[in-house]
Amino acid sequence: MENNSIVNKMLVFANKFSSQRHIAAIRDGFVALIPLTIIASFWVLVNNLLLSPTNGLLKNVTAAAKWMDLGNQVYNASLGILAILIAATIGYKLAASYNHDGLFGAVMGIVSFVLVLPAQVALTDVNGESFTAGSVLTQAQTSATGMFLAIIATLLSVTLLVKFSNMDKLKIRMHESVPPSIAKSFNVLIPAFLVTTIIGLLEVVIVWTVKSDIPTLIAKFFQAPLMASFQSLGGILVYVFLCNLLWAFGLHGTFILGSIGEPVMLTAIQENMDALKNNAELPNIVTKPFLDSFAWMGGGGMLFCLVIAIFIGSKREDYRSITKVGLIPSLFNVSEPLMFGLPVVFNPLLGIPLILVPTVTTTIAYFATSMGIIAKTSALIPWTTPPVISGYLATNGDWKAALLQVILLAIGVVIYLPFVRMTNKEKF
Repeated sequence: MENNSIVNKMLVFANKFSSQRHIAAIRDGFVALIPLTIIASFWVLVNNLLLSPTNGLLKNVTAAAKWMDLGNQVYNASLGILAILIAATIGYKLAASYNHDGLFGAVMGIVSFVLVLPAQVALTDVNGESFTAGSVLTQAQTSATGMFLAIIATLLSVTLLVKFSNMDKLKIRMHESVPPSIAKSFNVLIPAFLVTTIIGLLEVVIVWTVKSDIPTLIAKFFQAPLMASFQSLGGILVYVFLCNLLWAFGLHGTFILGSIGEPVMLTAIQENMDALKNNAELPNIVTKPFLDSFAWMGGGGMLFCLVIAIFIGSKREDYRSITKVGLIPSLFNVSEPLMFGLPVVFNPLLGIPLILVPTVTTTIAYFATSMGIIAKTSALIPWTTPPVISGYLATNGDWKAALLQVILLAIGVVIYLPFVRMTNKEKF
């Protein structure tokens, strides 16, 4: 009874966490941008796998490199302004969750993000001379590296906007003859004025008093430690463990914890992609495509390994029949048919390898990457990309990464197999 009580409390907490409006706004804001990130990633792959004059398949074609300009334009207009886009989508989702105007929430998200950016930035011209420019936005600020700032500024500004908008004393009453859309705009005039004043004042006071700015402080005391924790083996194993532990109890672990992990790992892949463009050393091992390629093959729990293990060692007709149905979804990293069909969730026998296998594969892939056996991930591929193909594409054409995926699948099958055979002895 006591164990059931602990499980129930954990389930209640996980559900509350995933449904909390600010967490949900972050998660849904990222989901809204999936099409753009996939499009941008496609052009990054084209530029590096095909058109690059140094290692592209068409490097000996004279005109090929010129076409990289097209991919760069798409990249600049999508991943290059990801922080601005995420400020808009999170602002929209958060305002809508309060039953307020989502469009103005998106506008406020963008405005608040720009409000906390430095008024002047140091730049270097083509001759290597440094100078200071005002009223400019750089890709270092607006790409994924600026997402943490955009998320924090948006959550704060939209929450304040909603609080102020709910105060009747701050509403401007218009005559009934005024069109509703105009009256609605004037209702948020004073709240928006207060929000922009508060956030703008916060930035300039920090500049005046501590000779720094909000982006620098967030990067130093929040973003950098969080990034470092995910880049350590221990940190990423904790994340993988918790994701699969939630799956074991019927909760979508990667969905629930994605609002924490996604910004960190998208920032990491952005830094790797920028380094690749500049022919510099890639700084990060753990990125979103790293986990998609080496920890989530078949979805949460590396369930594609379970698929193979069932076909090899299961004598249960129900398992084999359900697995035939779940084979194709699992091939594209969709695990729900098997998770809830077999089921894997709340299954003591299959729950152990569900947690263990991704931990083992992540550890092996981490060391293989850190030792230089395989290339670091540098392309943001769709999470539905099938195993083996995903490793090759995510590492910009490293065949050894694809081979490692095959090895990891085999290891996962070996770990799952004894537990699958134990299920043969169950009464069903």
